[in-house]
Amino acid sequence: MKRPWHHSNPELLQRVRDEAGVRYPDLGIFIESDTVYLRGSFPIEHEQEVLDRYSIEIELPADWPASAPILRETGGRIPWVPARHVNPNGVACPLVPEEWLLSPQRESLLAFLDGPVHNFFLGQSLAEHGESWPFGERPHGKPGLLQSYGELLGTTDELAILRYLDYLSRREIKGHWDCPCRSGQRLRSCHLAHLQQLRQKIPASVAAAALTALKK
Repeated sequence: MKRPWHHSNPELLQRVRDEAGVRYPDLGIFIESDTVYLRGSFPIEHEQEVLDRYSIEIELPADWPASAPILRETGGRIPWVPARHVNPNGVACPLVPEEWLLSPQRESLLAFLDGPVHNFFLGQSLAEHGESWPFGERPHGKPGLLQSYGELLGTTDELAILRYLDYLSRREIKGHWDCPCRSGQRLRSCHLAHLQQLRQKIPASVAAAALTALKK
């Protein structure tokens, strides 16, 4: 069994401590079993002025940064409803995980905090006052996943997207399979290189989870 990232990469753990401690001193780091958590008060700032605060928890899974961080609002302030981009289990959706995994900043906790997390809670504060979200936002749930993967793969064909995800969720991608774009060609003659590039950044487990969500 692969060792959790904080055991196998102590330098990355120290970087997490440094980034959180300097920029967000009200977030504490807790290691429980094989998982690292950040918990505490998160400030919403504009021009160095704190406008609002949220109680949050960020989970860095055992295979982070191969998997995206998991965000929760723990103060009971945000309802767990799709309109507020929160799943029924309390997990927030500040972004589509696959898009973060494709980002060159995916190993930077500070980039995650300063970008998706800050923007998510800024949008929540504005929503509480009846205002629109200040940034472009993905639809929640299945529509957001379809939109995200459609842009990654260059298609709006839902069946093609599902087949792409099926291939990405497998242990090995084989060139003699039919291409998921439904061109009728073999994969090796069509989108094999693109799939291999995505596979290097999107773990099979993430693709499998997205496939399951889209099939519900």
